[in-house]
Amino acid sequence: MKALVIDHIHAEGIQLLKEYCDVDINHNITPEELARIIGNYDILLGRATHLTGRIEKPILENCGNLKVIGIASVGLDQFDQEYIESKGIKLINLPGVNSISVAEHTVALLLCGMRHILLAFDQMKKGIWNKHGFSSALELHGKTAGIIGFGNIGKTVADILKNGFKMNILAYDPYITEDDARTGGGILVPLEDLLKQSDVVTIHAPLTDQTFHMIGEEELKVMKRGSILLNAGRGGIIDESALYKYLSNNHLLFAGLDVQEVEPCYHSPLFQLNNFVASPHIAGLTQDALSRAGKRVVIECLEHLGVEISKVPLNS
Repeated sequence: MKALVIDHIHAEGIQLLKEYCDVDINHNITPEELARIIGNYDILLGRATHLTGRIEKPILENCGNLKVIGIASVGLDQFDQEYIESKGIKLINLPGVNSISVAEHTVALLLCGMRHILLAFDQMKKGIWNKHGFSSALELHGKTAGIIGFGNIGKTVADILKNGFKMNILAYDPYITEDDARTGGGILVPLEDLLKQSDVVTIHAPLTDQTFHMIGEEELKVMKRGSILLNAGRGGIIDESALYKYLSNNHLLFAGLDVQEVEPCYHSPLFQLNNFVASPHIAGLTQDALSRAGKRVVIECLEHLGVEISKVPLNS
């Protein structure tokens, strides 16, 4: 079999793939080149960010031997799944593969806000030893976290906050039942109740027509004064203009975003605020998660093609 890799898949996954396939690697392939050669391969591998805009109808019109597209990441919302499947191609993604990494990054953002870590270090670099200037820091213990989107990542965040910090967990997710939430350690509530009652609100939902700007002026207004807002889900779920207003007037204590409405984001009014921190969409990009994703996507693609894979540890 032949496989084409058009993105940075972890070396352990590539090594495994080479045991079963002839592998070509081209990270810089153009859509025109891809359309010309895609039919020569049984497997196409990449990540969602690189495949977006490439796996479209013109490219797949002459898909030839292509039987499976493996996406070494989570999201599928940017792909025309119905059309891909109509061409007899299996689309494989990896829900949950980076849940631990995203959850840990979420907690890192949260602790930065609760304990003023970045602001304190910034003062130290300027020669200011402000030992008593951050006594407004808060503990997480016993407080309430509201989790919007209670899937794999949301439940992993809930587990860390509930069992590690003894927090109370509220969940909002229109696609789960009360029993699902209870199994994940949370109580299912309407969105408005979650916003009103939570000391920390963290978002782990996909971006859809329904979730675009779902946290805007009205939602921020009903959040508890002095609460924290986090987003490691998708950019665009929070109205960033409204967020700036509610951080500037100190209605919110702090906000931490791993995702922006427009990416890459080099400039934002939010960057001028001392009670805001951002990271460049890196929550899921740990070596552990990338290794796990690389191996798992290869295994699932090969198994779909009927190849029996010897046991491979996915957490090593």
